[in-house]
Amino acid sequence: MEPTPYLVAWLVAVLLAIGVLSWALARYQHNTDMRRLQAQQLLHALHRYSDWVCAQRLTAVFQGEGPDAAAALDQACTIRLAWFPELAGDMAQLLAVHNRLVNFLASQQALWLRDPEHWLESEHDKRFLALWRQHRFSLQALLAKLEEATSVRIHSPAPRGESTYA
Repeated sequence: MEPTPYLVAWLVAVLLAIGVLSWALARYQHNTDMRRLQAQQLLHALHRYSDWVCAQRLTAVFQGEGPDAAAALDQACTIRLAWFPELAGDMAQLLAVHNRLVNFLASQQALWLRDPEHWLESEHDKRFLALWRQHRFSLQALLAKLEEATSVRIHSPAPRGESTYA
């Protein structure tokens, strides 16, 4: 066999291998960039939802979940489902706290309308703060796993010293 076709075959094989490797690396980089972008969107949705939770302490009349909170939570769940299946347990914990919070606020609103004196004795603020702490704990756990999954440093928006909550 002549050396020229043999060398050409090897050159073609090497070029194909380089092309496949370049494609794989570009695809991996694209997926990594997309996960980081989706992590930023998830983070933004979770902060919008957390702002709604925070605002519930100062709301005189509970109006239900509200479209902003529902949209933020729905967006967070959609992104988590599509891009971060490893966060399923932490998101479920956050949703469980959300359900407890909404049920608590609805029952407190009904009690306030039915019997204001009994509502005053129900330690509404103390119980809300306990749910707020649960919310913060589950949110921090979710953010820590998101940071680990995307290798992106996530900064909390309000350090503990700047918060009005204990």
